[in-house]
Amino acid sequence: MSATDRQRQLLDAALTVFSRKGFKGTTTKEIAAAAGVAEAIIFQHFPSKEALYNAVLELNLGAWETEQDAEAINGYMERGDDEGLIRTFVLRILNDYRTNAAFQRVAMFAALEGHEQGVSRLKEQFAPVYKQFKEYVEKRQREGALMDGDPFAILLCITGIAHQYGLITSIVDTAISDIPDTAAVEQFTRILLDGVRKHKP
Repeated sequence: MSATDRQRQLLDAALTVFSRKGFKGTTTKEIAAAAGVAEAIIFQHFPSKEALYNAVLELNLGAWETEQDAEAINGYMERGDDEGLIRTFVLRILNDYRTNAAFQRVAMFAALEGHEQGVSRLKEQFAPVYKQFKEYVEKRQREGALMDGDPFAILLCITGIAHQYGLITSIVDTAISDIPDTAAVEQFTRILLDGVRKHKP
């Protein structure tokens, strides 16, 4: 096995174990067992458990947003297409729960354990995204298209609905709905844009 393939094997095994036990609860011996190698093999590729953990973060965060995602989101923002933007962003978050629930668990463990470097890296990754969305919301508020108020409150509604649904259906694994994700996202988008109060004709 090449060094690159071995590193990827170790990273995959580490992701699995970290997602179940967090950073503090995981040992390199457990990671080695999950990878089917001797513990010493880990230290041939990573100097410490912390270095391995950081590599897991980098690998998974680096894959979070593709160029296609960024292009689509920027396009919606340029056109002022609030519906398209919300739909795409909510679906992007939800897809991440479907394809990489293990990393979502790692991120939660980082927050719960107070892993300073892990939390810092997550903030660093997503701060530009939140800044971009905040500026977009402020622009649309000035244009009279979105309600007045704290832009972050609006952002939290958008991201919160996606994360909560992903959490319940992918991690807690509770079958609260049998509708496809695309249909759920359409419903969420309408709720976010129109609210839940029935409008009188």
